[in-house]
Amino acid sequence: MEGSIFYKDHIKRKRQRIAGILLAIIFAIGIGYLVAGGGVKVGLILVVLPPISVVLMFSLRSPAILMHLVLILGFLITLLSRYVPGDIPFGLTIDGLLVLVIIALLFHNKEKFELKFLTNGVSLVLLIWLVFSFIEIANPLAKSKVAWFYANRGLSFYPVLLAILTIYLYRDHKYLKAFLIIWAVFSVFGTLWGIKQLVFGVSLTEKRWLDQGAASTHMLFGKLRIFSFYSDAAQFGASQAHTSLVFGILGLYTKSNRYRIAFLIIAALSFYGMLISGTRGALGVLALGGFTYFIMTKKVKIVLIGAIVASSVFIFLKYTTVMQNNYQISRMRTALRDDDPSMMVRKNREAILFNYLADKPIGGGIGSAGYWGRRFNPGTVLANLGTDGHYTRIWMETGIIGLLLYLAMLLTIAIYLGYRLWYMPDSLTRQALVAIYSGFIGVCVASYTNGLLTQIPTGVLIFIGLGLVYLGTEGELGAEGSSRIVKNN
Repeated sequence: MEGSIFYKDHIKRKRQRIAGILLAIIFAIGIGYLVAGGGVKVGLILVVLPPISVVLMFSLRSPAILMHLVLILGFLITLLSRYVPGDIPFGLTIDGLLVLVIIALLFHNKEKFELKFLTNGVSLVLLIWLVFSFIEIANPLAKSKVAWFYANRGLSFYPVLLAILTIYLYRDHKYLKAFLIIWAVFSVFGTLWGIKQLVFGVSLTEKRWLDQGAASTHMLFGKLRIFSFYSDAAQFGASQAHTSLVFGILGLYTKSNRYRIAFLIIAALSFYGMLISGTRGALGVLALGGFTYFIMTKKVKIVLIGAIVASSVFIFLKYTTVMQNNYQISRMRTALRDDDPSMMVRKNREAILFNYLADKPIGGGIGSAGYWGRRFNPGTVLANLGTDGHYTRIWMETGIIGLLLYLAMLLTIAIYLGYRLWYMPDSLTRQALVAIYSGFIGVCVASYTNGLLTQIPTGVLIFIGLGLVYLGTEGELGAEGSSRIVKNN
């Protein structure tokens, strides 16, 4: 009897395996047929549907998984856009994931909604800016509602959703740990990809991108400005500087030798990535972010040491010609020249804008300048002029009223979180949060010359980081628990 049951089970499992193989063959033939009729894009969608379904299933149990994916895609979207054939709008995947997070939360009963998720200083000022950006859709000078939508995603939608959802979902030390691990892994991946470009040259796909116009800003004096798999060299360099600052600070305070070495290696690699990018504005991330860190230590000795180091670097770059034959060093020196051509162009542009925007207090409308302006409003003054810096773009699109409101928003967040960090008891958790906060200050300053706060992955890192800093000062991350990131050997 038992043998008969065993035999039947054996036959049943064998039939299941055969059925599985047949289904796989049918699935493969179906994909091949659809690819032949609809192209690679259709086939790719079908291939990724099963893993996406699995992710969605798990996200209903833990919506934070989707937030991890947002962070990962922040690094990889440009890479996917360059190398995956077809005009697949990968940029909209972050939008889709954020919507899925909200949907998942509707079916997730474990997370209780609390009013403090919306009434804290970070969320409130971001919501105020969001309201203003919605008012801008009625700007009489705005020519395209579609441009408003696309441009406003990075300008206000992402910041609000990333910060609030982080505060809602990341209330545990393990999420701070996951945030730093994902950040470190993909930043190092970016550095190594950049080193590959420097040593072995660019791939055919990357060369095609350069030939389509990017070479004008990425090939200077016969030298390639390394851009890795990021959108451009400016974003790569600033992101690497951001990473170097944060993980350098973490390495200084880690009690574990193993983690100290790992963090300092990450910081050193990222610093090298910044150098080979030729991005001069990234110096602002290190300079102002480092200064913020020295102040937040509340130790006069460290502040003095930091001031001496910073002054020495400034004097080395500004008043000496040591290592001038090194391209990366000579490139950084040009950022401190009084007659730097790029700075002169920026000043001339600001003079033109001052006159043009004098009678336009709310600007030309969100999406009227920069990339979206050239795409949806070609031939207009703001689209043709170029933005260069992030705050210049804010001024062009939202006028002096919008610019002042935006700067007030950043300043309020900086003071609010800085005050809370200042009075937070010293711990390894506080040091991690101070590192993230210092990075925020550095990126805000460096955004004067680059659109960092609205670009990925920097913008995603910044606003998730702000949510984590708030949670840490609320005691939601656990002073002892989150120190597991850098626990002793």
